[in-house]
Amino acid sequence: MKDEVEMMKKQFSLKADLVIGIGDLSKLTGVSTRQLRYWEKRGYLEAPVTEKNVTRKYEFEAFYKVRAIKKYLDEGFTLPKAAEQADKQKKQVVICKKFVNEMFIDVSIEDGEKLFGRIDMGYVDVEKIQHLYGIVDETGSHFEIVKE
Repeated sequence: MKDEVEMMKKQFSLKADLVIGIGDLSKLTGVSTRQLRYWEKRGYLEAPVTEKNVTRKYEFEAFYKVRAIKKYLDEGFTLPKAAEQADKQKKQVVICKKFVNEMFIDVSIEDGEKLFGRIDMGYVDVEKIQHLYGIVDETGSHFEIVKE
């Protein structure tokens, strides 16, 4: 079973395995190839490993960074500040993912069509008496503490 889980992790790694060309990255983000090359030259976008006279290939993760930089530029940030904000945003997402992976126990689907459910977020106390749930229902999203 452990080997199957490890194999699945490797199979679905967008971060490691999926690469896109500079033209596709430009089309997906609305940022010109010229601008992407400039960002790369300035160190705001990780330089792809390429051979001479071969189309640049970027890891798929670059898509998110380019979109974030563009968003901040559109909001009026300078390029250095936009890149800084994009890096900060990435770190925030990594922290959130880490928390979710380590702390969330289960998500139960209450209504599949309306996408309502209950997120089991574990105990909030050492004695394991109070259980925290995140609820998404017709009233919106909220927390619920249940004493057991």
